[in-house]
Amino acid sequence: MKAPLKNNSEDEKSAHGFRFMQEIGIDMQEIQRRMDFVGFNKKDIQLLSEMQDFAQRYEEEIISTFYEHLLSVRETRILLKNQEAIDRLIFSQKIYLMEIFQGNFNAAYFEQRLKTGAVHHRIGLKPKWYMEIYASYENHISTLISKAYKDEADRGLARDHAIRKIFRIDMILTLEYYMHSKDLEMTAKLNHNIQSIDDFTRMLSHDLKEPLRGIEAFSSFLLEDYPKLLDKQGKRYLNFLKESVTRMKTLIQDLLTLVSITQKGATLDQVDLNLLLEQVKDDLKFSIQQKEVVFVKNPPLPIVPCDAIQVTEIFKNLISNAIKFNTSSPPQIEVMAQEKGEFYLFSIKDNGIGIESAYQEQILRPFERLHHQGEYEGTGLGLAICKKVVEKVGGKIWLKSEKDIGSTFYFTLPKNNNY
Repeated sequence: MKAPLKNNSEDEKSAHGFRFMQEIGIDMQEIQRRMDFVGFNKKDIQLLSEMQDFAQRYEEEIISTFYEHLLSVRETRILLKNQEAIDRLIFSQKIYLMEIFQGNFNAAYFEQRLKTGAVHHRIGLKPKWYMEIYASYENHISTLISKAYKDEADRGLARDHAIRKIFRIDMILTLEYYMHSKDLEMTAKLNHNIQSIDDFTRMLSHDLKEPLRGIEAFSSFLLEDYPKLLDKQGKRYLNFLKESVTRMKTLIQDLLTLVSITQKGATLDQVDLNLLLEQVKDDLKFSIQQKEVVFVKNPPLPIVPCDAIQVTEIFKNLISNAIKFNTSSPPQIEVMAQEKGEFYLFSIKDNGIGIESAYQEQILRPFERLHHQGEYEGTGLGLAICKKVVEKVGGKIWLKSEKDIGSTFYFTLPKNNNY
């Protein structure tokens, strides 16, 4: 049963005007999906709405205990140095409690959770702090619920479960914006340090990969060594964490590829592109077999003087995208080449989802994505890598596409080896 969001159509409409939801790419449909995932439904909203007397009775105690806990934590103790900061904190927590027990979980409510993540990132609070604070908050309220409903244990337990569910959703949203902000910082640093590319490469290969290996390893240890201490939801969160590490490692590798192409010269050989294409197909064998991709037969490809590794990146990224962004049955891909003066003109055509004309230029830029991570995985660097390789040898890359019909990517490579 789905939890009915009040004024749902208005929420969907107004969500587009909320800065933080828009920035992170979350709408009320995605929020509803998360509510369904944790089982937060109509009954839970009703239970929380019926607890307004509880909230009024215990509000001061909840806020006071929350404040005392913040003072016991070094990160927040140094922030609460004046009465104005304390008053803001107490006011915001009263509003938060009031919103929870009113049961009006609309776009404005979830926008505020993302805004909280933005504020916490700005003042330097780390994810560990979030989890400790939410756990403390949750456990204290749970104790008070047990006290208030001591003669109605089942009713108290149902309300306790309801508040734990909404806390889970809220905590993930707050953390999500924090991580989003960290991603933006990393992108800004990349652009700022582009002149010091060697140092940046070392930072990517060591300073980022090393902690990711630790996160991945400890996540695996928790799943393997403490299975009885983790419930289904806890295991799900750890698997989400491992998937995020994998995406981050892929992003790092793609950045290193882009850096390598930018920094290093080409290693030229006479490359048979027919053999290169077969190697790419072999590399993508799992995706090709899984989606039963059909490659249209065409005349042989030429032998071209080029850097085999860099040109492989072009074919692999374009064919991979043709498979990934394709819901046809079966997906069809056509690879062709023809002579055009001093260049070879290549085309890779598919019958995929297509790209609207308004976005056909921007997708060739680094980090540009037209879809949420949950819809189609990727780093937003594949086409930028293709563009860098092609332009480095004096070629061009462009596309023609029609939404729901398919796309054709064109690129040129020179016939001679005067790079």
